[in-house]
Amino acid sequence: MLMWLVLGVAAVCARRHVDTSPHRDVVTTQGTVRGYLSPDGYAYLGVPYARPPTRDRFKNGLSSAEVSIRANLTSFLPKAPDPPPRWDGIFEATHRVSCHHATTGANCLVVNVFTPEHGTSLPVLVYIHAGGFQTGRGPHYPPSRILHKGIVVVTLNYRLGVRGFLCLGLPQASGNAGLKDQVAALYWIQRNIANFGGNPHDVTVYGTEAGAASIQILLVSDITEGLFQKVIMESGSVLSPSTLTYNPISKALDAARKFGYEDNEDRVKLLKFYQKISEKELSSLTEIFLPCVENGSYYSNTLLEDDPKSLIMQGKFRQVPMLITYTNSDDSINVDTFNTFPDNFDQLLPNNLNFESNKIRHRVAELVKEFYFENNNQNLVQKFLKYSNDLFIGYPVVKSALLHGLKNTHPVFLMRLDNNHGGRENTSKHFQNIFDYIYNKNNNKLEKERIANMLLKLWTNFIKLGDPTPLTTELIPVIWQPVVPGEPGHRLDLATIRELVVGKTIAMTEPASSQYLAFWDHVYKKFYKFYKDYD
Repeated sequence: MLMWLVLGVAAVCARRHVDTSPHRDVVTTQGTVRGYLSPDGYAYLGVPYARPPTRDRFKNGLSSAEVSIRANLTSFLPKAPDPPPRWDGIFEATHRVSCHHATTGANCLVVNVFTPEHGTSLPVLVYIHAGGFQTGRGPHYPPSRILHKGIVVVTLNYRLGVRGFLCLGLPQASGNAGLKDQVAALYWIQRNIANFGGNPHDVTVYGTEAGAASIQILLVSDITEGLFQKVIMESGSVLSPSTLTYNPISKALDAARKFGYEDNEDRVKLLKFYQKISEKELSSLTEIFLPCVENGSYYSNTLLEDDPKSLIMQGKFRQVPMLITYTNSDDSINVDTFNTFPDNFDQLLPNNLNFESNKIRHRVAELVKEFYFENNNQNLVQKFLKYSNDLFIGYPVVKSALLHGLKNTHPVFLMRLDNNHGGRENTSKHFQNIFDYIYNKNNNKLEKERIANMLLKLWTNFIKLGDPTPLTTELIPVIWQPVVPGEPGHRLDLATIRELVVGKTIAMTEPASSQYLAFWDHVYKKFYKFYKDYD
């Protein structure tokens, strides 16, 4: 609370200084914010969309009023967080704020809004950042290329690590607080974006990696209706082994014991212990806290009540146009760990597989090892990269596209960026994400610039029209076909699915790793660990 008062006083007091920079004031539901003009448009940085809870710091960022109005949820919400702070005077929107788990994380629930210099009722792009739910922040630099296409862009922060994903099945720590922060930000956008020149009825949500998995969870939630009209999901999926936790109590218990917790798994005692841990101690935690399936009987504003794969297979998700895309990342594993082949490959199987016995687990491990690591002394690092990319990115993303495509009443588009088009130097982290291509202002090499222009055209077409290729052009000479042509219910599998590939050329084709995807599909159809199967 003190920090918000300091920010508010600083914002008002800043008016005493004469600033000749071109600026624009916008009235929000909390007060007036002032943004400043750059060569690309106006930027409003660090605008609070919710007030973080101060006593129950692991609770969600939705106010009880917003929950009951938007989702018609009227049951009891104990100690609901307050709505966003209000202020008098003018809030100087120049604050660069982060929710990184190594910070206090207490005053980071802000959006950054970027608008073209001119325009009203423009399409809105909301970006949810990557970082494995542990790191990252909404970019606070202007997205030049997108703004020049007449699109309002919003980036946001949400609570990370233990602050965002402590899941104890209690009202004060129900889990997924970081995801509920994202929902609160989307509520704020609905109420305020029109005054920034955006259209609240034309919102596209775009996420990379953990951001993409976040969107997929938002799609299956009952409390997100009407908050967005299109989605772009890049290199992330709720089906990935790195997205959800099956044993949140054990995770919380293991972390607490490092700070001297000696009691049992009693959730109330565990919660009280976490509430007493200092912010400095929380920041030192190295355990990875992830989204979880919540127990909806304890509280009304549940975000994820069932296994997400089961919900998607039943068609219980927001029916909106979807653009799903992925790249191959050299950063998906720590290659230094795999200079030699591990003695026990069983430990490298994904955590979202369920085996009736260790004997069956070992048999599957041997099959995977034989499939990926025949002659395992040759090119071992590259084989582990292939294994990791298929398991954490390729298969979950392509399978997600297929499942959504089979049940969606709107088109689902699948694309792969071939980021090996220009030699080893082009696979640097900076250009592995499609987001980097379309967000950054300059690409030094001609080939990168050509690809950036293609991607930007596809993305802006989808954001504005819901169709990435309404017609062919010299730049994009092919029509990007959805994964499922025609009506829902069309029979399709990973052997026949087609995707758009962008690289040296642009073409519709089957996935390059189709045999590997089919292999994992066979494994997961038999051994996928649904939440109902886990005790």
